[in-house]
Amino acid sequence: MVSMLLLYRKLRNLTLKKLVIVLILTVASFNEFIVYTFQSYRWPSVSKYRDSQEEMLILLISDPQLIGIQDEFGFPIGLLARWDSDNYLRKTFSRIYHHTLPDVIVFLGDIMDEGSKATDYEYESYVQRFDSIFYEKKYAKTIVIPGDNDIGGEGGDFRTAFKIGRFERYFENLTGVVSQGFIDFLKLDNQRAKDLVLETKKLLSDVASQLKSPYRIIINHESMITKPKGSVYPFLRIARPNIIFTGHWHWSQMFTCDTCLADDDDYNNWPYHARDISKMVDFIDVEFNSEIALSEIMVPTCSYRMGVPNMGYGVAVINKSGQMKYTVMWLPARYTLLYIYIVMLVIVTFLLLLDFICSPSRKDLYR
Repeated sequence: MVSMLLLYRKLRNLTLKKLVIVLILTVASFNEFIVYTFQSYRWPSVSKYRDSQEEMLILLISDPQLIGIQDEFGFPIGLLARWDSDNYLRKTFSRIYHHTLPDVIVFLGDIMDEGSKATDYEYESYVQRFDSIFYEKKYAKTIVIPGDNDIGGEGGDFRTAFKIGRFERYFENLTGVVSQGFIDFLKLDNQRAKDLVLETKKLLSDVASQLKSPYRIIINHESMITKPKGSVYPFLRIARPNIIFTGHWHWSQMFTCDTCLADDDDYNNWPYHARDISKMVDFIDVEFNSEIALSEIMVPTCSYRMGVPNMGYGVAVINKSGQMKYTVMWLPARYTLLYIYIVMLVIVTFLLLLDFICSPSRKDLYR
């Protein structure tokens, strides 16, 4: 009874201006802090006390596409847009990192939105933002591959030696094998080599000589299984991967090919099945030890600026025995939160206008 009385007195003393302040603080707290904590409670749990020699957790990040300067609105809209997008990526990545404590972090390309056409000064600033946003990546083995937005390759945005060299100078080689524990990660830039027969043969020879681990994972920006058989089969036949991870399309998909690894010269037979996994809420088991079947998992974008309804980070847990589990840790819908800000501003404007009209000092002017 006493508490109810105190609450009544506080509400009676609540002025319109105080109500506006309370409303702003409540919405800002929810949009910028509480909603991310609520969302993290919905993520599937993972063991943080695993033996990295027996089980490996891989955090997969696709298409962060840090907003550039050239195609964005000018000051102050562009500055605010870059800040908000970077802040969203920073908050979500930090939470997902501490939730999973990954052994390996893989960036599946399109790190920057304007990396392909950026000036040297802009490019360096984008790299600095990348390192700042994904700060915790320095605590885990990190692999970065490029996408078309980073080095060109889509439409009229052609690749050049300069773009490729700049990416490799700031990050790492486009192709090669990265070994970690019992897994070889294969970076196969098949787009660059697809029209170069000699380069393709050398690439395949180099890859084959570097494969030492029991399991092999291909990481590529663009989908591989969905391409014509002739453009990817030579890679798959020699590499014989256990799984493929890709990005680029921005949504969550899984492709399964029953005969991708079979010794077959029929280049017209390339059957694969697509599965929409954009609604998954828990781990799924993925076939990892088949002799001829192969699955490709497409990781969704983690950036709300791509305009898709579902953003997230892919998480794969692989046991040394060959068992693999995969899920997506989904993220809050930032555009919905921004709409809440707009509604709040409308309400605040109405309340302040009402307070101005009804203020005693204004009434005294008409006496």
